[in-house]
Amino acid sequence: MKGHLKRSWAKTIQELAEIEGVNQQEGIETPEIPVQESPVRDPSQSGQQQVRAGADLEDHSMARPKHMASGDEVTALMKARQWEKPEQWTMTVQHWVDIVGACTETPQYKSVMEQKKTVNMHDVCRLFVKPWSEGTGCSLAVLMSREVVCNAQLMVSHCWGEDVSETKESLLQHAVRHELPMTVPIWFCVFSNYQPEDGVGPKLEHQLALEPFASVIRNPSLKAANGGHGMVALHTTTDDLYSRLWCVHEVERAIVEEDVEIKASMSQKYIDLMVGRVEQFLGLGATLNDCFRAAGVQVQTAKARCSSKDDEEKLVKLILQQANGFDGLDKVVEDFRREQLPDIIFETLIRKGLLTLDGASTSARANAAVVLAACQAHGAGQLQHATTNPEVSERIRLAGLLGNDELRWQDIEVLDLEDLQMTLIRKGLLTLDGASTSARADAAIVFAACQMHGGGQLEHATNPEVRERIRLALRGGNRFDEKLRWQDLEVIDLEDLKLGQIFRLGVRTLAEDITQLRQSAKLSLALAGEGLGAKGCKTLFEAIAKQKQITDLSLDLGRNGLGFEGSKAVSEGIAQLKQITDLSLDLTNNNLGDEGSKAVAEAIAQLKQITDLSLDLSLNSLGDESGQAVFEAIAQLKQITDLSLDLRFNYLGDEGRKAVSEGIAQLKHITNLSLKL
Repeated sequence: MKGHLKRSWAKTIQELAEIEGVNQQEGIETPEIPVQESPVRDPSQSGQQQVRAGADLEDHSMARPKHMASGDEVTALMKARQWEKPEQWTMTVQHWVDIVGACTETPQYKSVMEQKKTVNMHDVCRLFVKPWSEGTGCSLAVLMSREVVCNAQLMVSHCWGEDVSETKESLLQHAVRHELPMTVPIWFCVFSNYQPEDGVGPKLEHQLALEPFASVIRNPSLKAANGGHGMVALHTTTDDLYSRLWCVHEVERAIVEEDVEIKASMSQKYIDLMVGRVEQFLGLGATLNDCFRAAGVQVQTAKARCSSKDDEEKLVKLILQQANGFDGLDKVVEDFRREQLPDIIFETLIRKGLLTLDGASTSARANAAVVLAACQAHGAGQLQHATTNPEVSERIRLAGLLGNDELRWQDIEVLDLEDLQMTLIRKGLLTLDGASTSARADAAIVFAACQMHGGGQLEHATNPEVRERIRLALRGGNRFDEKLRWQDLEVIDLEDLKLGQIFRLGVRTLAEDITQLRQSAKLSLALAGEGLGAKGCKTLFEAIAKQKQITDLSLDLGRNGLGFEGSKAVSEGIAQLKQITDLSLDLTNNNLGDEGSKAVAEAIAQLKQITDLSLDLSLNSLGDESGQAVFEAIAQLKQITDLSLDLRFNYLGDEGRKAVSEGIAQLKHITNLSLKL
């Protein structure tokens, strides 16, 4: 932000007051500068004749605003409207813009600008408002809206000493920021009140007696519940809104009025000066309260003045009758001013560590840049105080995981949210349970999370098909091939994936491995300690049984906790492998028991073509009976020549060991024997 306050506000206001030398009452100018008096009206003249007489005072080289009624076009309804119901002395935002636009194009306006370097509402009223409305009996608002009668939906509070261009900027910024249509009917005192004291329209006393401000504020159309837009207080650098007692009173009344929203709108020049002053204070080590004072939050409403002594006494008496008097009024106005500070002020204070998000304004808590600053300065917990939309909050939360405090919102808002989450996951900074809903359904992101943090991440994935496909790519240790990408995985046939997982084939080389598998007569699988269980064993043997070309099978199923149920699955699977000639089956430490061991032995007995058998049943709680069953099963394999049998660490007694040894010794066709009892 640019600019610093080089003079105090008080000094600036004092100089401006000296320049203007005018008085302001409730929207009515009572100038000290002499103006040309209106001619004496002839009572015998008609209304139209009086209008023409007043119109003669106008500078006819000065173009009237577009759509403004001329004296000849004024109707009785328009005139009558100016005498009652001040809340209906309205025009649209576009009408206001047209009036100001017409003023700025005139030589009179340009002359004042050249002389003073600024044009204010006193100048506008003297040079344009009075000449255009004099003799019509109608304010400019009524002349612009003609017979279209609308209650005010927006009240504009301002100072007469404010610069016209800054006023226009502030009003239009408010309209844009709050998406107000240009057709919204507004009440703007300079244009809404009848300013000429010409005897044609209502006099000053009559208009004030109608309490125009109070009428507008209490008007139901101003309230949010009825589609109203409340009040906006315009702030410019050329006059201090809070040095005028009427303005202070307007703000206070609007704040306490039920369901009337009140906002502040500031010219960019005003904001720049305010921010510059706060930054200046921060650079000098100021405290938070000092910075708020520098921003003009603190007020002393007892110092606010009215040019009219009667008005001032009336307002002071009214304020003193209220609870806490001027102290209470100071608190109300200060709270309002703090709440309406530009968001950049709160962002600056938060970045300096002087403020947390819960101490910021409603607007700041909904501002992505401010929320980001709060999270960077004080941690992600600040998001609980944010009112940004969910996507913005999510983007800020995720960006915070990068740990880069140099990031600004303009950097983050252009990032693709899915790309950001992928980056965080690949860096190990995010797990799937902390990702967005859309990310948990995104196949590539889910797969990346599983690669980085393991297959357990699948429990947070939301797409069943994706979840199943990724599950089938899991290998030992619940991990994935780190070089594998989703685009590789998604093109693989699902059945091939299933087969690849069963046989522990490489996913990236799956096509080649499956081709080789289907052409090979030999299969060796090391699945010890993988917790297959009965279901896993059943799936395994079903897949093996489909590979009819396999004659040489080596299976390590040790330490899988199979138990009796698992042994049934193993036995049923083995019984299907009729073509096997060479079998190596390791079932160590599976707690098969006597019944399980018997079932396995009986299944092996059905493999009549076996010539080479290696069977490990150690640590399975076998007794003498099951030991005998194993011997009897082997005895049925008439073509077996090579036998390796391990029955250690079971419950075979001396008699059982002796029976097995003697029985095996009788198998004369066995040429190579390894027996461990």
